[in-house]
Amino acid sequence: MLDPQSSWPIARPEQLTDALREQGATPEERADLLPALRRLSEWQAPQPSPSDTRRLLAVLSSVLPAHSPVRQAIREQKLLQRSCIAFLLATARTQVSLFGLGFWLVSALITLIGAGVVLSKAVPDQDVVLRASGPLLAYLGTIIAFRGRGAQVLELELVCLPSPLQLAVARLVIVLGYDVGLGLALNLVLWAGGAEQVLALTLTFLMPLLLVAGLALLLSLRLSIQAAASLAYGIWLAVLAISSTSHLQTLLFAPALSALLGCIGVAGLAIALLRMHTAMHRLLPHS
Repeated sequence: MLDPQSSWPIARPEQLTDALREQGATPEERADLLPALRRLSEWQAPQPSPSDTRRLLAVLSSVLPAHSPVRQAIREQKLLQRSCIAFLLATARTQVSLFGLGFWLVSALITLIGAGVVLSKAVPDQDVVLRASGPLLAYLGTIIAFRGRGAQVLELELVCLPSPLQLAVARLVIVLGYDVGLGLALNLVLWAGGAEQVLALTLTFLMPLLLVAGLALLLSLRLSIQAAASLAYGIWLAVLAISSTSHLQTLLFAPALSALLGCIGVAGLAIALLRMHTAMHRLLPHS
């Protein structure tokens, strides 16, 4: 085995033979190449003079374009995309494949089950079902969107053209956009099914979703994404259970307070995104 610490030129014929064998050379090829390699190890490359270097650069510059059209096109496209929302949408489009078919189907199924329970009136307190199912979508979406940290591919993502902040925003656009779309679809289903207070029911589905998503992203700056999302959803379920067994339900889940919870969630998302760049060194794996 050729010593990886050995330096070139290799003086001994045995080392040259081993090097050729590792490159897949046949015995006949090794016999032909060995004398040439031994002569090569004795050859001293001439040192170019400054005039030689200038002549070489003059010849190369005459055949190279003054401006690379490819780089110019990339630069113009990059400036165009960064100056408008097209860059964010293009980044989000490239990230859609990371979620997988299971995420889309499970999220839609959870929404469909929530709508079915509300329309069938199988549960006396229908609001509880929507308040629990909405944040469940945020829990699933957060884990899927930011599972790259657990898969130890964050360093790979850092070499991509979008920054970590842009990647995070693009993935949140996918998750929250899909969840809000499901909420609007839920609104239509409830309205078509003759449910009462459709708007209030939709708010009880969407506002806690935003709250749990914001809390999960904030906690992910200190915890793993699985632990952060689980803790955020667990805290919400605990609040939901306490309020359901006490007289605070009417006060805590009034329409105005529900809207406030959603605003708090959006504020949490904004704070987490702003701190993500400064906290990136803590998110990288350490040896």
